[in-house]
Amino acid sequence: MLTRISKRVLTLTSVRAGRFFVLSFLALFSVAASAGDANSEDPVFLLQAMQQAAVETNYRGTFIFSRGEMSSTVEVVHRYRDGIEEERLKQLDGEMGEVIRRGREVMCVLPDNKVVKIEQDAISSGVVQAFSGFMPKHELYTLRFVGATRLIDREALNIAVEAQDKHRYSYQLWLDKDTKLLLKSSLQGNGVELERFRYAEIEFTDAITDLELNPMNEGPVISHQLIPSAKKDHKWPGGIAWQVGWAPPGYEAMGVSNNPGKNVMLYSDGLATFSVFVEQIESNSMPIGASVVGATVAYHHRVMEGSHHYGVTVMGEVPAMTAMMVAESVRPTMTSDTK
Repeated sequence: MLTRISKRVLTLTSVRAGRFFVLSFLALFSVAASAGDANSEDPVFLLQAMQQAAVETNYRGTFIFSRGEMSSTVEVVHRYRDGIEEERLKQLDGEMGEVIRRGREVMCVLPDNKVVKIEQDAISSGVVQAFSGFMPKHELYTLRFVGATRLIDREALNIAVEAQDKHRYSYQLWLDKDTKLLLKSSLQGNGVELERFRYAEIEFTDAITDLELNPMNEGPVISHQLIPSAKKDHKWPGGIAWQVGWAPPGYEAMGVSNNPGKNVMLYSDGLATFSVFVEQIESNSMPIGASVVGATVAYHHRVMEGSHHYGVTVMGEVPAMTAMMVAESVRPTMTSDTK
């Protein structure tokens, strides 16, 4: 379960999701673009340029991120200098909060001025290492250059990333023609827009000062951990291992997921991800069913093993029916560990 602080941090940092997912496209289509492909209509070349622009472009602006009925307006200042990426995001509606990023260090300044320093946990570090060279099957998605258009008084290039089955979502991307920075994205399922990211205004400039990248209000550091790790308690039966019996085609386990007692499992197709969490619960203490916000689903399922009750939660950017099929396939297996 997420703490109150974790939920507030995730609410603020989620506004970056419309830009974060683009960083996984190089892994998805990692075929190097040749000199002949380096043109404004080759989608692979454009995605490579988009990733580089997301890191190395200097700009300030305001974007809107919408997920279901939720919407956030965020002011952003981004600078790349001396090989270091720096960024400040300030939420403009609702409770004010800020995200400050300097290289690999990320700080979230909450509305009460307290600071949460986010550090990479063991799971995310293992995922990066295990999948640094991962190449999923190309038939999962089709890339297509749609055409040129105009956004916020700038020329933009439209790319479609189309899912080839019902177990994943499709994307529409609009890149600035000059810088290749992502100006707008739309995540779609069954022809319905589930999430949208779009700049309302943007200025490309190298005149970004240190002051612009500092938090407005910064108090004491209150945490170094974003999400507590799921742990087993003393009542967890010894020698039990959890296995996912079914995953959608193209999704592969990230890291070692079948160690005895392993109760957090992650899957990815190179673009979308979902996680499987297993925890011991009291009988009937967890409702069964799906909670959906935009493209993110959390599907809850109950499993009984002997006299013990367990809750299985599948969470990620997959359709609710897919999450249900994964959750209902999770089964315990006994090992030789009899502690």
